[in-house]
Amino acid sequence: MHTAGVSSNVNKAHDPTTDDGTWWIDVGPTNRWAMFDLLRNTGTTTTSPLTVSITPGQRVDSIGVVGMVADAVTVTVKVAGSTVYTASADLLNRPTSGWYDYFFGAFRYRQEFARFDLPPYTDAVVTITLTKANDDVTCGGVVLGSSVYLGRTLHEAESDALNFSKIDRDDFGTATLVPRRSVPRTVQSLRCKKSDVDRILQLRDDLNAVPALWSGLDDQDSGYFSALLIVGVYKRFTITMDQPEDALISLELEEV
Repeated sequence: MHTAGVSSNVNKAHDPTTDDGTWWIDVGPTNRWAMFDLLRNTGTTTTSPLTVSITPGQRVDSIGVVGMVADAVTVTVKVAGSTVYTASADLLNRPTSGWYDYFFGAFRYRQEFARFDLPPYTDAVVTITLTKANDDVTCGGVVLGSSVYLGRTLHEAESDALNFSKIDRDDFGTATLVPRRSVPRTVQSLRCKKSDVDRILQLRDDLNAVPALWSGLDDQDSGYFSALLIVGVYKRFTITMDQPEDALISLELEEV
């Protein structure tokens, strides 16, 4: 935050948490806290390694880290000083479709990491470490919580994006391009058991305009994993009772 047109001494008497915009302007999180604001495009950037320890104070079994620029990520869970869980992933890869790509293709960073098997201790300390051999590391967002299984993702899932860039053309057709944020969204169908519908209905109420980590696949080595991982809200959450023992869930998700 910063003051707007007044001296800092005068502004000390005004609480920014209750101000209506007269004395304070919210310009976003500081670098230290940007990884916790759920926006993938505002991240914490620092020299390698980036290490963060979190004490949730309650049972959690899932973690998601998104918007990363790093060579590797490691998640460790400790209880009373003893390590009870460790998971890591190599984020640097070079997709290849032939020998030319193998030798000359550009390296890319996998930006997403998720695990749904953390041991649920109430006094756990979760440590996230990002490393990079050269240059700084960036973490766009961290999500910790308890997972709920919705069902099996069916074929024909879609990955899309809401493009907020501005494209104007003059009388001669010349384009003026103003790049702006592109917001990922997905459309997918799930198959769930009839016995799970009541629990899923409660979840739908709990997540009304509440951001969550949505993962369409468990296999993080799948080429579709990143496309179906969203930190956002549902725009459509329809449950169709089309069979005696199964239900069909239609989801439209939009990143925050």
